[in-house]
Amino acid sequence: MERRPIRVLHVEDNEFFATVASDILQQELDDVEVHTENAPSDALNRLKEEQFDCVVSDYEMPEMNGLELLDAVREIRSELPFILMTGGGSENTASRAISAGVTDYLQKGDGRRQFVALANRIENAVSHRRAEKAVRRQITINDLIWDVSQSLLEASTREDIEQSVCERLADSQSYLFAWVGKVEDGQIAPRFSAGTEAGYLDAVFHTDAEESESKPISRALKPDDPISRAVETGEIQTTQDIAGDGFSKAAISDETDADCNGIGTDCTKERQETVRTGEPEASDSSLEHWREKALERGYHSKAAIPLRYEDSLYGVLNVYADHPHAFDETERQVLSKFGNSMAYAINSVRTRQELIRREQRLQVFNRILRHNLRNDLNVVLGHADNIKEAVPKTTENAEIIKRKATELIDISEKAREVGKTLDRSGQTGKAVEITSIIERACSDLQESYPNVVLSTELPDTAWVYGDKTLDTVVNEVVENAIEHNDRDEPVVTLSVAAMDSERESGVEIIISDNGPGIPKEEQLVLIEGRETALQHGSGLGLWLTNWVVGKFDGELTFGTNEPRGSVVTIRLRRAESPSK
Repeated sequence: MERRPIRVLHVEDNEFFATVASDILQQELDDVEVHTENAPSDALNRLKEEQFDCVVSDYEMPEMNGLELLDAVREIRSELPFILMTGGGSENTASRAISAGVTDYLQKGDGRRQFVALANRIENAVSHRRAEKAVRRQITINDLIWDVSQSLLEASTREDIEQSVCERLADSQSYLFAWVGKVEDGQIAPRFSAGTEAGYLDAVFHTDAEESESKPISRALKPDDPISRAVETGEIQTTQDIAGDGFSKAAISDETDADCNGIGTDCTKERQETVRTGEPEASDSSLEHWREKALERGYHSKAAIPLRYEDSLYGVLNVYADHPHAFDETERQVLSKFGNSMAYAINSVRTRQELIRREQRLQVFNRILRHNLRNDLNVVLGHADNIKEAVPKTTENAEIIKRKATELIDISEKAREVGKTLDRSGQTGKAVEITSIIERACSDLQESYPNVVLSTELPDTAWVYGDKTLDTVVNEVVENAIEHNDRDEPVVTLSVAAMDSERESGVEIIISDNGPGIPKEEQLVLIEGRETALQHGSGLGLWLTNWVVGKFDGELTFGTNEPRGSVVTIRLRRAESPSK
């Protein structure tokens, strides 16, 4: 787990005591930096310029005593741990120190033991302060990321997503600046930014005024650049202390909390990888250049978050904080997951836009095809009649042409009617009486197929949700059962039954026949909802039936009729009679 150094500001006018304290503290604590000031005023000036984790102060000093220094420190950093040391054992001093709000109180003594105790007090106070601060920040970050994530649901374009994310992050108290960069052909180019920018991107991407005027804002990715590493590894990269002599990167794998059921748990520590610390390569001045420009604007730590969904990289989100080590383990994981969510949102928007364009193309093609098909087939019918009259010997062939042309016109009209239904908004439909629809369909089909035995078992009335395209559904299924029947005397039976369960109530229309049955291949095409070169539907009938039934939240299923034949069941939602 990453551990950042403890920076202690020691205020002590006794130089010998200060030197001994600094030496022993550095021996007792693994990673501590002790900065000593002999005068309280110098300490306060330094505190205004630098970040410290703890103040250790003597009580008796020139200019002001330790408690007076405490008051001055609280005006600069209200929650900074403050440990007071005094050479006297006055209970009154101790009481005043506790009342004034010191973090801890320690008496000076002889020997090493006092400094060991001081080291323990410092470590405990800083750990407690960091933990409190981390919890508060994480609550703020979680609320912020939730709020930003909700905005992704409202975005309709990629530009909306990127702009909204940058603006919301930068408007928060957690980050000063945010920008999204597009990665293409080894180049990174900013797309959107928000916050305390003050020309940062232009200054970082261009090294002189002429270049900024002549070139668009973009630059090549450098091998040791955090953005480059984020792109290469697909993992969040952080520069925890831009002002420090070195910088660190923390990589979080995609598997980080797969087994943890949450973030910030101990099991993530083993997967946390702290990769190099130290100075950037001297040969690449661009890294020093961006650090310099960042510090000028108050950026002290940075995170580069790759926006990757599956195999697509949609860029890198960069956020900057106003203090070092802002991105702890939990925050990195939250931002990493947010990067994935943002990339998913961008991918969803692109997919939705592509579907809209595809639907528009299909509507145009469909309209042109239906119009041309209907007109041209009417021409074919006219010529078939002319041929039939002019050349009596071709009567049989002319009739075949007319029949096939008429069938194609019927298919075109059927597709147009069902297409209009599928294009209507909403899915509930209206209350439709299904018994009369079935009786009407059977009457028409009986005239067209007099050798077929059509029988029905119907209630007086049965109301379902639908519209007039249910006429087409019933006709298609019954006609399919008739035309594909290989018996000399086809038998088709229709029945309607109520269906009740705890979850829903509905109506089942059951059509059974004594034919060869619907081939499994045909059924699979409808169940899987797609066609292939080796497996396709033989016509529009069952496709249209399936689409229309689905439009009204219904279901189309297939079964076997014993001893021979098929059973097609149409389930529709039951509706109340309008007269009730």
